Amino acid sequence: MIARARGFTLVELLVALTLLSLGLLGAWTLLISSLRGQLDARHHATATGMARDMAERIRANPSAGPLYASEGLDVDAMTCDSPAVCDNAQRAAADLAHFIRSARTQLPANATATIEFEPATGPAAADRYVISLHWQGSRDEAAVRLQLLAPPVAG
Repeated sequence: MIARARGFTLVELLVALTLLSLGLLGAWTLLISSLRGQLDARHHATATGMARDMAERIRANPSAGPLYASEGLDVDAMTCDSPAVCDNAQRAAADLAHFIRSARTQLPANATATIEFEPATGPAAADRYVISLHWQGSRDEAAVRLQLLAPPVAG
């Protein structure tokens, strides 16, 4: 009578290693996917905070109105060291420059930041601002868009 062999055969060992490696590969894929999702969520939260900050800057300087439109803006030439020294136009330009520089540094390299201004259509209507941030996320294009209605300035 032949004694039964004890332990694993080489074939069983290779099958077990193959199954283990497939499981580890799946876990690695899940980890990478969750890290990408976390980065996308962080960029979205940052962009939301930047849009809200810009809305507060617009509300703090209501008489600057259309100067907050970002079309044709030279960001690198604008500075305003002290708000007490700057007039409303300089403050608006400095706020815009800060907004666009923040988008360039805190969001992916392809990020764009824009502000559109629509003046009020009547004396009781509100000015409308659309603050937008766009960037390419890990899976698709991402964006934050905030609409702000600023009451008319009396005067």
